[in-house]
This record gives sequence, structure tokens and C-alpha cells, in this order.
Amino acid sequence: MSKCDDIAIIGAGITGSYSAWRLRKKNLKISLYEYSNRIGGRCFTVQLPGIPDVNVEMGAMRFKPEEHELVNQVVDKLGLEVVDFELGEGPSEDSLYYLRGKHMQYNELATHSPYNLPPEYRVPISTLNWKVSNDFTVSSKNGDVIKSLDGVDLYKQSRDWYYAKYLDKETESFVKDSDSWVSGHGPDVAAVESIPVSDPSLSSPGPEPVKTIKEGFQAIPTGLVEQFLEASKKHNFYYNHHLRSLKRHKNRNYVLTFKPTTTTDGITTDIKVTRRHYGCHGNNLSSLLCTNGVVTTCAKKVILAFPRLALEHLDWEGFRQKTVEDYLKYAVKDAPASKIFFGYDKPWWRDLPLASKFAVSTTPLKQSMDFDTRVWREALRSGETVQGVGDNSIAMSSDGVYLARKYYAEVFNVSLADVPEPDSAVMSIWDQYPIGAAWYAWAPGYKWDKVQARMLKPSTEDEVYIASNVFSSASYWIQGGMEKVEEVLKYFE
Repeated sequence: MSKCDDIAIIGAGITGSYSAWRLRKKNLKISLYEYSNRIGGRCFTVQLPGIPDVNVEMGAMRFKPEEHELVNQVVDKLGLEVVDFELGEGPSEDSLYYLRGKHMQYNELATHSPYNLPPEYRVPISTLNWKVSNDFTVSSKNGDVIKSLDGVDLYKQSRDWYYAKYLDKETESFVKDSDSWVSGHGPDVAAVESIPVSDPSLSSPGPEPVKTIKEGFQAIPTGLVEQFLEASKKHNFYYNHHLRSLKRHKNRNYVLTFKPTTTTDGITTDIKVTRRHYGCHGNNLSSLLCTNGVVTTCAKKVILAFPRLALEHLDWEGFRQKTVEDYLKYAVKDAPASKIFFGYDKPWWRDLPLASKFAVSTTPLKQSMDFDTRVWREALRSGETVQGVGDNSIAMSSDGVYLARKYYAEVFNVSLADVPEPDSAVMSIWDQYPIGAAWYAWAPGYKWDKVQARMLKPSTEDEVYIASNVFSSASYWIQGGMEKVEEVLKYFE
């Protein structure tokens, strides 16, 4: 085996590519490994047929300039062009809500929502959310400990249990139904996930100023990898490598065993071992030792930059410690989500009577940009594949298209015939291995700072680090992933 890498980085999503980029000028021998044949992970940009000037973001799509300082710095250094993200974030006064079969706008929820609410809860939803947290919690003087009125730490109880103690069922249903982000996290999410940190009613509702990348959001990780490789001839990048085991050698270096994968039409699978496949696979493998259908290499330090589900499946002694195993499996909850995009030759929807950029509903089309996964995953199993972009990982079926049109018609109060068949369609569903989730939410019973500190370097005896946004308080923004990388890099100084 050739000289070991100083650092092996596993995963070429945003955290893996950012880790490699940040370390690129340290005069180290660094190798970056990716499971599929695509850089980016949940940063995945495509263009639909006939619409080459429109970026379709299957995953990450926006950032907040005022809050996401690391993202701003990276985008600037990569020379990428920043443009407005027209949909913004969250509802505005003219956003459409379709709850329990009734249509209303955001600013009509207090008076028109079809829920039997107590008079004191007939207030704007932002005020109600704040009231639910402010009226039934107490915090320590420095604000680092929040308890419900019965003295239970908020992080120790589920959101549903907290709501059940203090709200009537109608108010609880209304709060969940009108906030798709919260309701999509499931009943086991810690109550602290649902508590506003400030009174949102003090500012007028409206989309926050958010930005996106003109070249597409995937241009961030691809640009990072390009600059990483340009920085030194010592650096390497390998596609189609599935890390299966990680073991420390007696010389204290780490032996990494990969299964070579193959990606066909966007679907990545392990290569089955046959006589024909005996030996090396993938690209640029001359520096690796390849036997029996696996690829083995070594490194002095290892950065794991991939999702929770893939971490859980990794064979590494460091994950078999009782506390670490518990944190890895139970401290955060995977939040699956999906997106649907239809391609048309003209924006016919802008002429609908209830046209809105942002909509929330109680149908399986829960929110205009983020959806549940169960109905859509089942729909993919039947019908014909419709025209997309030639990538079967985001292909959509005719039955899925029909369901989306059906629910879209219901949400916007038109007939099915008023929703044209799309010229093309794609759908991402983040619920399966290796990514497994669109983002993560904290489970009840786990203190964030304690879990985050331990899972940054799970084993005190090992030079193995988790640079992933799995255990981040901002797990649904790429800023959160970059912040975790910065914490890891403190060990490298």
C-alpha cells in the first residue's frame, strides 16, 4: 500500500467538500471519497428539458446573507453570482392556506380558520406560536434552561406531550396544520424545537430576504472540490466509493475499506463481486490496494462527512461505545421530505384566482416547497416514468404526476382539467440510504450541547471526526454543516 493519506474525507456533499477546501493549503496529502458519481449530496441542481435557464434545486436552494456568514464568504471566494431567491422563506400576507377544506390567506387565519379555537387564541398565527411558548414556559436568568410550567426541562419532553398538557385539541391541531415545517417532524421531536426564540408578532409577516446562486446551488460544492484539487498535486478525489469499515491499525493509522459502487442513470449501487469484477474499480485507483472486490486504503486522520443513516451503517469500533451508539441512533430524528417540480412552456398558474407563491395545506401536498414522503414514495411504484432529466433517482411516475395535479387543483380551488399535464417532471425524495433525510430534528431527552460536543469526536482515543450537519442546531441549512466543519478543524490546528 502506498503512503497513507494525512487525512481521508468521506463524502463529497457540502461538509465534505468544504472540509477539503478548508484544508487544501495545509501541505497535506488529502483524499476525498464520494459514494456516487456526483458531487453535492443534498445540493443537487438540474435543468428541465426546454428550460435550460431555470435552475431546479432538488435539495438545498437558498441561504440568508445576514445570518450565514460562512456561506457568504465561500460564495464570494468561489466567484459565484448571488441573486434573489424569489420565493423567500415562510409565508407572507397573501400566502394561501387550505385547511380542513377551506381556503384563506395568511392574514385571515385568526378570523377564518375552520377550527374551534378559544377566543384568546383567535390571534395571528405568529402571535399564537409565541403565546404558546411564552405562557407555558419559564427560563433561567441567563436563558440557557427552559422548562414547562410543571418544571420539566423542555428538551426532555416531546412537542406533542407539551401541547397536550397546555392546549385543547383544536388549538393543537391548528398550530400543527398551519406550520408544515413543525408538523413534518413527527411526534417524537423535542418540544424545544417548536419554541420561538423571539416574539415574531413584533415584526410584520413577510418573506425574509434570502438569496440563491445564479449558477445553481450545486455550484458551491463542485467549486469547492475544483479548488481543492487545484491547490496541490497531493490531493485526490475518488467517485463511486462506499465506505464500509474503518479500523485502526497497530501503527495507529486507519485502514479504510470501500465497496466500489456503480452509478447508472442516477442510481448508485454496490458492485457485486464476481470473477470479472475481481480487482480494482472506479477512477484513479492506482494509489489504492484493491483485492476481492473491495478497495482498501489508509489515513492518519479521518473526517466523516455523510448523513446519520450512513454513519449508523459504518463498521467502526468508535460507534460501539454505549453513549455514542445511543446518540447516533436516537438523539436526532431523521426528517424525510420531498420536492416536486413540473416543467411547462408558460406560467399558466399565475392567472389562477388563488395564485400564490407559497401555500400550506392539510393534503399530502403539505407545503408549496416541502412535502411528506409516504404517499409520493408509493406513487412511484406504479405508472409509467414521465420525461425528466434522465436521472432515475429523481424520476417521477405518471401516477405521481396525477396525484400532484389532483392535490394542486384542490389546494388552489380549480378543477383537475385546469391543471395541465406537465411537459416534464422530477421529484426528489430524501428518505432512503445513504442520505436518508432532508434534515434532522432533536429528539426529546437529549441536551444539544452535550450531544454535539461528543459526536464531533466520538472516540477520545481516535483521530476520527464527524463533520456533518447531523448534530447541528442548524441542520437544515448548509451554514450548519460549515459550522460543524469549523469546529472539527480546531483539532487540526
